[in-house]
Parts: sequence; C-alpha cells; structure tokens
Amino acid sequence: MKKLTAFVLIAITVLLAAACGILSGDKEDLQPGDTVVPPQPEGETVELTLYFANNEYVITGSESLEKLLPEKRTITLANKSLAQAAVEELMKGPEGEGMGAVIPPRIKLIDVEVAEQIAYVNFSSDGMNGGSMEETFLISSVIMTLTQLENIDAVQFLVDGKKTETLMGHIYTMDPMGSYEF
Repeated sequence: MKKLTAFVLIAITVLLAAACGILSGDKEDLQPGDTVVPPQPEGETVELTLYFANNEYVITGSESLEKLLPEKRTITLANKSLAQAAVEELMKGPEGEGMGAVIPPRIKLIDVEVAEQIAYVNFSSDGMNGGSMEETFLISSVIMTLTQLENIDAVQFLVDGKKTETLMGHIYTMDPMGSYEF
C-alpha cells in the first residue's frame, strides 16, 4: 500500500510539473533565475524607431545606399512587452514613402520574450521561406529595431520555439545576433 501511495504522489508531482511548464524543453536558453522583462502597463504610449527596406536599394542594389531606413512611430502598448510590440509594428510594414515591408504577411510571429539582454523572437515555421535578400531584410530589421531598446543587446531567432540553423536557408541563426553584425 505504501508503494502505491508513493507512486501516485510521484505521478501527481510529475503531472503538475509538466502542466506548469517546468519540464518543458521550449526556449532552451532561458534558465531558472533569468530575468524576464515583464509586459508594459496597458495603455502606455511609446515612440519607437523601426527599420524598413530602402526601396531604392532594393531596385538598384547600389552599395552606396543604406539598406534599411528608419521610421519613427508612436504606439500604445496593450499589455505586451515593448519588444513584442516593436516586432508586431514591423510586421505591419512602413507608413512612409520609399520604404518596403521586411516581414511578409505569410510569416507569423508566435511571441517575443526578453531575458538577460537577449530578445527571443519566435516565428512559426509555416510560411518561413524566401530568398537571401528577404531573409537579410527580415533579420537585419528585427535586430536593428530591437537592439536600440534599452534592455536588448542581441536577438536570438527561434522557429516554433527552437533554435534553427537558418530561417530561410541563407543566414546562420543558431547564435544570438547583435546590430554589429549588420
């Protein structure tokens, strides 16, 4: 009887731990004790600088041109982190002239979390394909946009919650990347 009771207690403990996510393997770099940046208070208004593709560069390929152009945007946070809101704004595309979208509509964002000065940007694998220029613009615009924020020094890209060698087959993404790389 004691063995049965012990087995049931262990089984319940394991099930509770799994249900709470303690045994989950997702976001493998987050460790107990890591500082996770909480969502901003709902309704807070902030100004961001977003980076979008320079259409003239895309058309001409001239290396004398900036590949990305900044766009200032004021947004109201809706109970989400500033990093998540910034990537969602990038996904909406530019409002100004001469700039192009950097994240195609087919690509879906799962979430963005920040821990220990690294933003973990998690995309769905659905629709995650494209050419080298598309991948370069996506990666560089996310990095340039997020690393300007106070608590982010680098970006780790994830696909379906896991590190991946590359997002679209052209740029190595297994390690966190900073703005110095673009």
